[in-house]
Amino acid sequence: MLFLAVTLGFFVENQREHYIEHKRPLQYMTSFVEDLKTDTSKFSVVIKGYSKKEAQLDRLYLCYDSIKLNNTVPVCIRNIYSATIGYDDFIYTDRTLQQLKNAGGLRLLEEEDADSIISYDQLLRYLLKVESTSLQEMQTKVRATRNSVFSYSEDTETGWTKGTEPGKVNLASTDKNLLNRFFNEVMVYRFACRFQLRQTIKLKEKAIVLIRFYLTKYHLK
Repeated sequence: MLFLAVTLGFFVENQREHYIEHKRPLQYMTSFVEDLKTDTSKFSVVIKGYSKKEAQLDRLYLCYDSIKLNNTVPVCIRNIYSATIGYDDFIYTDRTLQQLKNAGGLRLLEEEDADSIISYDQLLRYLLKVESTSLQEMQTKVRATRNSVFSYSEDTETGWTKGTEPGKVNLASTDKNLLNRFFNEVMVYRFACRFQLRQTIKLKEKAIVLIRFYLTKYHLK
């Protein structure tokens, strides 16, 4: 009787664990879809910020020629000043991703699902790495040169204090070599921002595709 009771208890416990493990993939996918929805909202903010930069830094050469040839401060210089202040940090939700990787949850998923999640995670980490290395380096370089190009003004300080863009920006120097250096740095910075913009758009589109796929496959709401 004792042997039978132990055997039955082991069988029940085994069935319970099997049931829990069977339900866990659905729990993971439900949680991951929620994370994806949060990510798409965050990506939209980043995309909006980089799109604004792209518009502000459009046709840099026209602005440069205006300063170089006419020794005047064109309106476009204010846009360049604003566009080179900084960028929106790339932040994503890794709640479920960490659980899947650290708790061995990926092995419970179907191969197709695990592969798509790994691919998405790789894109996330790649974009974050680019932002924290090359883009940050370019941002720092542009900011350092900009501080020599633009002059301090009360209007600029007021804009910073209020968290808004300055209404007017003046040049501290019209030195051609310094301006040439600054515009070259801004040009490279613009290319880096454009890359981040395109990659973030690509990542958002991938997140949307995954959301639709998992909602259908797992009958989620």
